[in-house]
Amino acid sequence: MARMNHIVEEIDDSLLDRKAKRRLAKTRAQQQLQQQQQQQQKQQQQASKPKAEESGPGDDIMSRVALLCQEQDWRAALSLCLQGIAQAESEGRSDAALGLRMASQKIECSLRRQMAAAFIVSAKKLLNKEYLLDVC
Repeated sequence: MARMNHIVEEIDDSLLDRKAKRRLAKTRAQQQLQQQQQQQQKQQQQASKPKAEESGPGDDIMSRVALLCQEQDWRAALSLCLQGIAQAESEGRSDAALGLRMASQKIECSLRRQMAAAFIVSAKKLLNKEYLLDVC
């Protein structure tokens, strides 16, 4: 299609008969229509971006908490979540505070699980060291 468009642009109109001129005009009109549609889509996307940024700080905090959870940084996620709860309550946004409270409960559970796993691993290492000391 790109080759055809390139060739169509190079053709001199005086060399074409009526049918070919109609086809050429039709393809040029289609190209212009496609370009206009693409420009409109770009403008709509640019117009929708500020709306997403204005949606509120609660969404921003929640997305940062989710990012920290994906990185399995439970402590930072929990502290950010607690800060977000305090901020949402001070601003009077009870729905955001409720969502953050529910998320904080799950994050606390994951943090406890991580701490327990770390304790078990360190206890195993300690027991292995003590076993080696007893054998010698």
